[in-house]
Amino acid sequence: MKLRELELLHALMSLGSVSNAARALHMTQPNASKMLKNIEEQLGFLLFERINSRLHPTEESRLIFDQAEITLLSLRRFHSLTEDIRDMRKGSLTLGGMPLLSRFWLPNVLATFMQQHPEINTTFHTRSSRKLIELVAERQLDVAVGMLSIDDPLVECSVLTSLKFTAAIPAEHPLADRDHIDASDLHEQDYISLSVLDHTREEVELCLRKANSTPRERCECSLPIVALQMVENGIGIALVDHLSALEHRSQCVVFRPFHPTICMKVWLMRPRMRPRSRVVDEFVTLLKQSFDDQKLSDASHTVAG
Repeated sequence: MKLRELELLHALMSLGSVSNAARALHMTQPNASKMLKNIEEQLGFLLFERINSRLHPTEESRLIFDQAEITLLSLRRFHSLTEDIRDMRKGSLTLGGMPLLSRFWLPNVLATFMQQHPEINTTFHTRSSRKLIELVAERQLDVAVGMLSIDDPLVECSVLTSLKFTAAIPAEHPLADRDHIDASDLHEQDYISLSVLDHTREEVELCLRKANSTPRERCECSLPIVALQMVENGIGIALVDHLSALEHRSQCVVFRPFHPTICMKVWLMRPRMRPRSRVVDEFVTLLKQSFDDQKLSDASHTVAG
């Protein structure tokens, strides 16, 4: 039996007439009568006796009424659940992000998602890229964004975007007048380096060696925001990703394109063995849209202070 047929059967049992049942279900009386006839033909027995223009349930209909009511309630709950899922009123999202992306960009994207889907339960974890991979493999995260990938059958990795390195220079420094900074320009300049634990440090050092450039390392920083504070205080020049440069606003620091180009890939990671989720798919779509809308993959508009 179809849902509409169960609704009609329940209304007929409750209201006692075809006209009242049809009115309650916003049907015409002829259609309700035709549907009742079809139901009785399907079942193979009469459900109602017609006495003095009123319907009187047969013993057979009384036997099936309780089950019909339970089935109708279950179907209504099922339809309500599917509507909630379709309209994103049910579900959860557990997101992970590395510190660089967790300061402004990821929280802003997550806040937009939560405003669009206020019924979705969300959790946000900030961890190192290596830890994020581990948590995704263990299916503790629905999706994560980090700077490392791994060839793991439990983790699905795809490139979200690439962030270019840019030179952060004290505003009063002689190199601040340049249109761009070459690796050779950093030779014997005061320099703020990346942490030895940063996976991009090796690429930067290789670039400097090829240019026979040996900066004077004044400080080693594990976070771009710390390196930028050092630059702001005139300690030296730093190479940072252009997203950090976009987020840093100071009249004491200028940013210049760095040659040759050094990029760091931003990876999107999801558990490979977990069933697909509309909630996660929708959030991933919003992530990609945010990169495009804000031109975060384009370093050309990184400007001074």
